[in-house]
Amino acid sequence: MITKYSTGKKITLILMALLLSSILSANDIADRAKLKSTMRDILKSMELIQRGGFYANPQQMKSGVNSLKKNLSLLDAKHAKTYLPHDEKYAYKFAVKREKMITMYADDIVESLKTNNMDDALEDYAQILKQCSSCHLRIRKN
Repeated sequence: MITKYSTGKKITLILMALLLSSILSANDIADRAKLKSTMRDILKSMELIQRGGFYANPQQMKSGVNSLKKNLSLLDAKHAKTYLPHDEKYAYKFAVKREKMITMYADDIVESLKTNNMDDALEDYAQILKQCSSCHLRIRKN
């Protein structure tokens, strides 16, 4: 059975649909802004680790590691599913694996610094950079 809606009801339905779509769009924009901000913080952390290694400053490297680990929650499964491409199969699993590897190498940096082994700490930094790059090459190509 076909029901007729009055013009007022049609306009109300259209306005509600527009409102809902604008709310969803605003949430997406806010999520993207948070993602960009956190990624910039991760980059700053990486720069701090690199600068600490370049100037043989273990405390600066540790500070960078702490900052990096604080921001990595963005890559966990709960968050990754919200911003990664839905059409790319298992993209979030890839990001979660990168997060675990970055955490492992970050912890290794701290352990290497405890034994004053700057070479190993810098190698761990390079491994973190590889994890970041592999994810960005795979995910950001879209």
